[in-house]
Amino acid sequence: MNRLTFAILLLLVAAPGHSAGALQPAADGGSSALETVTVYARRIVPVTRVAASVTVITQEDIQRTMSADVKQLVRYEPGLSVRSDPFRFGLDTFTVRGMTGNRVAVEIDGIPAAGGFSIGSFSDSGRSFVDLGFVQRVEILRGPASSLYGSDAIGGVVAMTTLSADNLMAPGAAFGLRSEAGYSSDDDGWHALLIGADRIGSADVLLGYVHRQGNELETAADVPPDPRHYAADSMLAKAKFDAAPGGPLTLTAEGGRLRQTTDVNAWVGAAGTRFVNTTALSGDDSGERFRTSIEQRLDATTAYDSADWRFYWQGTDTQQDTFEQRKAVPPRTPPVQIDRMFRLQDRTLGAEFTAVKDLAHGRARHDFVYGVELSGTRIEELRNGIQTDLTTGKTTKTILGETFPLRDFPTSDVTEAGVFAQDEVRLDGSAWSFIPALRVDYYDLSPKADSTYRRNNPHVPVVGLTDWSVSPKLGITRSLGDALTAYLQYSHGFRAPPPEDVNIGLDLPLLNIRAVPNPDLKPETSNGYELGLRLRDSAINLTVSGYFTDYDDFIESKVNLGADPVTKVILFQSQNIARARIYGTELSATINAGEWSRDFEGWSTRIAAAWSRGTDLVRDEPLNSVDPGNAVMSVAYDTPSGAWRVELVGTLVAAKRQVDRSRVDLYRTGSYGTLDVLARAELGHGLWLDAGFFNLTDRAYIEWADVRGRPVGDPLIPYYTHPGRNVSLTLHWGR
Repeated sequence: MNRLTFAILLLLVAAPGHSAGALQPAADGGSSALETVTVYARRIVPVTRVAASVTVITQEDIQRTMSADVKQLVRYEPGLSVRSDPFRFGLDTFTVRGMTGNRVAVEIDGIPAAGGFSIGSFSDSGRSFVDLGFVQRVEILRGPASSLYGSDAIGGVVAMTTLSADNLMAPGAAFGLRSEAGYSSDDDGWHALLIGADRIGSADVLLGYVHRQGNELETAADVPPDPRHYAADSMLAKAKFDAAPGGPLTLTAEGGRLRQTTDVNAWVGAAGTRFVNTTALSGDDSGERFRTSIEQRLDATTAYDSADWRFYWQGTDTQQDTFEQRKAVPPRTPPVQIDRMFRLQDRTLGAEFTAVKDLAHGRARHDFVYGVELSGTRIEELRNGIQTDLTTGKTTKTILGETFPLRDFPTSDVTEAGVFAQDEVRLDGSAWSFIPALRVDYYDLSPKADSTYRRNNPHVPVVGLTDWSVSPKLGITRSLGDALTAYLQYSHGFRAPPPEDVNIGLDLPLLNIRAVPNPDLKPETSNGYELGLRLRDSAINLTVSGYFTDYDDFIESKVNLGADPVTKVILFQSQNIARARIYGTELSATINAGEWSRDFEGWSTRIAAAWSRGTDLVRDEPLNSVDPGNAVMSVAYDTPSGAWRVELVGTLVAAKRQVDRSRVDLYRTGSYGTLDVLARAELGHGLWLDAGFFNLTDRAYIEWADVRGRPVGDPLIPYYTHPGRNVSLTLHWGR
């Protein structure tokens, strides 16, 4: 608790002597923020005019639910999940309606985030996100969205918007400050945040810093979690110049660094695994990300009512060092120490232009948005290693037939360009609106095979790839009254072949294995249909929808092609082999009972549920990436004065029964339920306390997203069990 005390003292030292508005709890849990969205049309539109399912998570929601990472961000959002690794690599990325990994596009302030990469047990970059302490709003568009967002939006879009100076400064004020400190018992973690904003002449300046650190996540299972310690530092700087020629100009710099050390004890000596002879295993991992941008909101011209242009430079660096010791296995091998290093570097330079134009022609009104995006990315991966004979001290750079250093795929340059347009057509006096959209994308992959790549892949040809894709969309909405709207949408999605699948570099003579590139890989594509009904009035916000999506030409990595008839080497190659279908239903409803009767003033309830099914159409087997059905129900009470708030949240998750076990008998998760209490109270002098009491029934449960693919009887499965009863506390000050 000493760290928590230190963080609270830091918070209190920062608080006195400044004028800033107090934090105010959202009376309806943030539901009012659902009235407008941008992710659907790249412009602000009322949610009643959106022909798709969009989830909005506001900053108030993030604070109220005590969300410190992206997994916690979506824990009360059925149909969304984030996979996590309890041993070493932590969080991965979002799963939306059964689509996961780089098949879900992630944007931060309109800039695409770098994708993740994983190969084997010692290399997993995951995806890097902005710290949630800097996030003002998250919008999640479910389903294919390539008509506006291009490649990687085949499964959906997660769009994060960071804070601006306006969010911290009260109307008419020239200064704003926000500070925060918190503690979580599930990993003995704590954090401290300080963000300030100032108006200097015609410029608004924002500076923010967040520090987080903690240890291994506790588990309700009867196994000791692997010892872990992490520390993360993040910063955000923005300067907005309102008097710039042509329109307001904004400069942004944002980045962070994560350092983590882990003793992977669970794998040591694990029977039936490659680690059966391992006596020690630990990891020292770090990840860095940076983003800089310059953007401007342009004044109106005859070509547009408003427009934005943006240039950006961003990058991620992942380095993972692994230390392993193995005991002797007489008479063949002595005791050895193996030191491995993995590094992945991603750099992107890009430009974007988006314009909005509203036109009226006869009875028709057109709300038009159009734009262009250009980006160039270089991806460079490297693995290194050295093995030491602990008896003789002799070292070698060859391990299991691989000679280090090596690259699993050549350094690759990826050039992407996209042009898009969307129109919303509404007729005077008509209840109908039509929303056609079209995007054309160009994709070019240029690999560069240097001597490091060629050392382990001397006979593997390296291929480039150039392709075009056209992504249409058509949405239709119909008003059924003042508060009720029906919608229907067709949307096409695509995902360009990633460099690591086109040019897999793997040659293990010791194991008689070789991977070969595939110059004929085609983009993955999807065709999605969604039908929904949306009700919005003062008492109830309701959305119910059903969707049906076909996916074609899924890329499966390292497909076993069998033995080469000449060399007898076992060949592997990434191929377009899969066709899949995912369908399901979703429901979300928020009810403000005080609108029905004054006796229930301050009371509200929320119900959300999702159910889906997925099928591999090639083999007629269930699609394992689809999460089981789940539902969230909550009841909240806000005092009329807004001085405090309390919410009881129940989560129910169905057992995972639809599992493809044709190749391996896979472990299946059971059904479970959890009960949480979220509370907020005003302490005076601008201070607010948020408290979360999680898993009150101390239920031991495992999420399907975490363990899918694990076989029955796997001794590592218990380590995926979530924490039992735990508490989080956060103290806020500022606007």
